[in-house]
Amino acid sequence: MKKSLLIAAATLAVGVISSQAGVYSQNVVGYANLTMSGSGTYLMTVPFQVGVSNGANEIWPLVGGNPTLPDFSQLLIWNGAGYTAYVSDSTSPSLWDDSNQNPISGAPTLPVGKGFFLIPSANVTSTFAGAVAVNVGTSNAVTLAGSGTFLVAPAVPYGGAVTNGNPTTGAGGVNLSSASGLPDFSEMLIWNGAGYTAYVSDSTSPSLWDDSNQNPINTPPSVSVGQGFFLIPSATFTWKVGL
Repeated sequence: MKKSLLIAAATLAVGVISSQAGVYSQNVVGYANLTMSGSGTYLMTVPFQVGVSNGANEIWPLVGGNPTLPDFSQLLIWNGAGYTAYVSDSTSPSLWDDSNQNPISGAPTLPVGKGFFLIPSANVTSTFAGAVAVNVGTSNAVTLAGSGTFLVAPAVPYGGAVTNGNPTTGAGGVNLSSASGLPDFSEMLIWNGAGYTAYVSDSTSPSLWDDSNQNPINTPPSVSVGQGFFLIPSATFTWKVGL
């Protein structure tokens, strides 16, 4: 079982059916393709509601009796203090084993807004297709306790600067800055391929963010569609993300 966390470059493409002028759908659907190397470890998220529960067996089902995720791929889910590990297994009732490769009856779930590590055992391209979790004109709000360590992702398929979006409604972006209520000195950790690049929120910085040494930076950090990251708020923070 691989122990190291080494991420390879991921290519992501997203297509979302948008509203026409004056016409809005309550069920925005889309897809995201992720091409993964068998030698890499990916910090990612499932950006859509898939199936009934966003179970790993719904996200990577059997197709024609064959697994869509190679057997013996590993899934690492953050539990607040460490990782709970699972292993994909097309012979298991749930298509998944525990960390000791014993079949389990229920597959792990990967809800929208939650990040996780995936270590594929061979090259694979995954297509995530489903409904956007947040209806048009609404926002998803989650309260994160101060000093907790959270492995998270936007509740919508979004790529760009983490400061983008309406700080009042939460629409149109990630909304991670002092303008949206993120307390100063909160930390964001983005996986860079060999470790984490750390950023610190700072309402006095031109970008509202500092580097890891708390030096102001001109450009805020950014994320890609399907990318998870760690967020450590310095005080309790209600995060709103919407369309």
